[in-house]
Amino acid sequence: MSLWITLIIVTTGISGIVALVHFPHASVPVGLESKAEVLEVWANEFPDVPATGALLEPSGFASLIDLENGGTGLVWAMGDGAVGRVLDAGILDGHEDVLRVELPDLTAPYVDIEITGKIVRRIWAETLKTVLEKRV
Repeated sequence: MSLWITLIIVTTGISGIVALVHFPHASVPVGLESKAEVLEVWANEFPDVPATGALLEPSGFASLIDLENGGTGLVWAMGDGAVGRVLDAGILDGHEDVLRVELPDLTAPYVDIEITGKIVRRIWAETLKTVLEKRV
């Protein structure tokens, strides 16, 4: 079999797999819709770190979590699920409507949170800055 035929077969196969996963709505991103949902995600991710409250970002992409021990966590939508991290350390960077939280974590080195509302973005930025400065 020639190299060209092999490349066509491989490319068609990979494209077919991507189409099968993407088109039946398997790749629709999840949205965090309520505080109860966010706290449930947190409890599933970190059962040993109880949460007392949540501050949702308006688009439903991310939420700040108040922890019982006085710490702060972050939950964000990723693919068709949501993940969370305890904010022990990190760097906050902002570019226009996006807040980037750089984490010392190989599995999630950074999280970009797009917040279009100026007041909400400022609240999030000040909260994250305070949390990350305390921890760094």
